[in-house]
Order: sequence, then structure tokens, then C-alpha cells
Amino acid sequence: MRADVFARVSVTAGLNAVRVARPFFDHVEVWPDILMPELRIAVEYDSTGRHGLEHVGKRAEADRRKDRALRAAKWEVVRIRTGKLEPLGPHDLQLTAWNRKGLDRLVDTLRGIRGPLLVDPYLA
Repeated sequence: MRADVFARVSVTAGLNAVRVARPFFDHVEVWPDILMPELRIAVEYDSTGRHGLEHVGKRAEADRRKDRALRAAKWEVVRIRTGKLEPLGPHDLQLTAWNRKGLDRLVDTLRGIRGPLLVDPYLA
């Protein structure tokens, strides 16, 4: 997924942490799955995992806290949620699998957040 995103959206790769104002699990940084610093958008990939327990219950609440910390730091969050995971935020995408259609939906979501005038120059 990361390779697909960076092949399509030419932003600075390699950054992996955002400093937040309040500690998140005793850290002043959070580590989203993908950062797009020029757009100030973090992308998270959530699945139910092998046993169906990932990103549900207390884990879902931790995800919400992480999203709030990022938004307080002036970043927006897009969560790609697979399986039967419900969206947590306003820009979350529910996908059955990651594929080209999912990538197109992500790009459309980026445009919806920051506008095509800011996003389109970064598209490859």
C-alpha cells in the first residue's frame, strides 16, 4: 500500500512521526502508517487482523485518541478500514481490499480534504 501511495502521490517519503501537544501513551510523538507532510495528512491502515480483534474495542478508542492528537497538531487523518470495521472519522474509507480502486478513492478523499488545487500538483 505504501509503495502504491507514494508512486501516485509525490510527497516527501521517509517521515514517520508527528509531534503532538499532549502525550499519547507517554510519548509526545505519534507514528501514523503513512505521512504526507506537504498535505499535512496522515493515513492509517486498519484491519481486524488474524483473530478479528485488531482495531476494535479499546484499540478503536486508542485510534480515536490518536486521531484527535493529530488533528490538534493541525494534521488530518484518513483511515483505510478493511473487513467490517466501521469508520471512526469523517474521512475514513471502508475497503474490502487494497487495490487501484482503493487508491483512486484515497486520492479523491485527499482532494476532498485539501482541494484539487493543492493535491493535484503532487499526483504522478
